[in-house]
Amino acid sequence: MMMERYIDTAALKDLATQASAISLDCHCLQRDLQGWAAWPVGYHEDDFVRLGTLARYSPDESIIDEYHPAGTSYWSNDAPIAPRFYPYNQSAVWQCRSCERLYLRHNDDGAYHVAPRIRLACATLIVDAQHPNDGRERAAI
Repeated sequence: MMMERYIDTAALKDLATQASAISLDCHCLQRDLQGWAAWPVGYHEDDFVRLGTLARYSPDESIIDEYHPAGTSYWSNDAPIAPRFYPYNQSAVWQCRSCERLYLRHNDDGAYHVAPRIRLACATLIVDAQHPNDGRERAAI
């Protein structure tokens, strides 16, 4: 089995910066995906291609702390995209096949269901926020 491509913060910012120059109208713009949203009805997985992952560690090892220094929340359109913090540390990077805009996706595991989430990767919100254990639940031994 081949390892999935790990996309670090700098590479994510580069990809998102390139994608931010796209001005084409596209079906992927049917919904406002500036902040995290449920996977929209009418969107098809085949319309996107998975480029890689932001996950450095398994879900069991990754922190569930979020990064909101300005008082934003998970749902905020202007919440920072901090790859060492949840949910980005468990997100994959996807690209629209039609226009090449960049999106982040993860599964929000609730008590009774799994909800797929999607968010536009906005370059101006991507931050290289540090974590004492590099985003790991406890320091490596």
